[in-house]
Amino acid sequence: MTSIRDIMVPISEYSVVSEHAQVREAINILKKSFFRDGKGGIVGHRSLLVSNKKGELVGIVTLRNILKAVLTKYDLPDSYLWIYSVNNSGPNMPVKSVMRATKIAFVDIDDDLFKAVDMFLTKKVNSLPVLEKGKLVGIIRTIDVFGIIGMLL
Repeated sequence: MTSIRDIMVPISEYSVVSEHAQVREAINILKKSFFRDGKGGIVGHRSLLVSNKKGELVGIVTLRNILKAVLTKYDLPDSYLWIYSVNNSGPNMPVKSVMRATKIAFVDIDDDLFKAVDMFLTKKVNSLPVLEKGKLVGIIRTIDVFGIIGMLL
């Protein structure tokens, strides 16, 4: 059976940002990971790993976290309409204030894929840090597992 090790993205191939970096820097790092595939679709990372000054993994910041930080939703009274506007302080916020702490959800490299699937579903996340003996070695994403879903059935 395919293992987490087989389908995870190694840490050396994934983008990392400091917890003290501004959200604007996280946006720029994420944008650098995007490219157009052969069919014109945009491909790239949907999250960044967040490290502290010691280089230890402390969190993950996702596209959704960034959107929440930089956009503010306003409901208009007596209407089904709403508008979004740019939150001017959002891009200047530290990544630490918008990230998801990794202690919430992660897997060990020796866990089976069903453990990863269970974590995706129960924790409602799309990516999980992969640890080996407590050290970060990669990230596994729902898209990675979905790519081999036929093998799991």
